[in-house]
Amino acid sequence: MLVYRFRLISEEIDNFSRDYDVLPGQTFLDFHSVIMESMDLTQCERASFFMTDKKYKKDKEISLKTEKRQVRKYDDDLDEVINQTITPPLMRKAKLKEFIEDPHQKMIYEFHGKDFHTFYLELFKIIQADHTFSYPRCVKRTGELPKPPEIPVQPQAEIPAPPKVSVPKVKIPPKPEEFSKPIKTEEEPAHELADIEQELEEIIGEEAPVLAVEEVSHDDDEGFSHDDEDEVEHIDDYDDIDKLESKYSGYDRESDDY
Repeated sequence: MLVYRFRLISEEIDNFSRDYDVLPGQTFLDFHSVIMESMDLTQCERASFFMTDKKYKKDKEISLKTEKRQVRKYDDDLDEVINQTITPPLMRKAKLKEFIEDPHQKMIYEFHGKDFHTFYLELFKIIQADHTFSYPRCVKRTGELPKPPEIPVQPQAEIPAPPKVSVPKVKIPPKPEEFSKPIKTEEEPAHELADIEQELEEIIGEEAPVLAVEEVSHDDDEGFSHDDEDEVEHIDDYDDIDKLESKYSGYDRESDDY
C-alpha cells in the first residue's frame, strides 16, 4: 500500500514546515485534522483545500462546510466569461486519490479561526506504507506558528477603604453631690395643719356684708321725673269705657294740633 508524503510551508514564517503521510483512500477531512493537531490550531470557523497548478494558481476547492461560491468561468458555447454559482465538495466525502493527478501535485490550504493562515502543500514523495504506524500522521516538524498576542486583563482598581476617623471619647463629668442626692421634702407638723384648717373654716363661715344699693332716679329728656307723673288709674276703676277713651284720646293727636 502506498502513502502520499506532503510538505507544508508558509511564505510568511521563515523556517517553518511540516511533513505528513496520508493514505490515498483517506479523506481531506482526515488531512485537515492532522494539520490542525500538528500546529495547535483551534476554533476553526472555516477551512478549504484548493487544487492548483505548478504555480499555485487555484482551481478546484474542497470545503470543510457547505458553502456556495461565485466563480468566473469561460463558456465555450457562448465564447465568453460568465459567473457561475457552485457548491464545493465537502472534505468528509472527498478522498485524496480522486483529486491527485500529478506525482508532484500542489495545493493551498487556508485556515480561518482566531487568525487567518495560508499554507502551501506539495506532494514530493510516494512511499510504501509502514503497518506499524497509523495514518495520517505528521512525520517531521520545523518551527512554530507565532501565537497571537494576548490582551492583558486589566486588573480592577481596588476602591480604597475610607480613612478611619477617630472619634474622641467625651468624658462625662461626675454629678455634683447636691444634685445626685434625692431632694427631701419637709413635712408640715400635724398641729400646724390643724390650725390652718380651722382658720379656713372660720373665714368661710362668716357672712359676706350686704351692700346697700341706692335708688337712682332717671329724668327724661323733657325735664320731668317719675314723681311728677300722674298715677295711672287701673282700667277697672272706670265704669264707663267711653269716659276713659275721651280722657286719653288727646294723646293720639299730632304735635301740630296743640
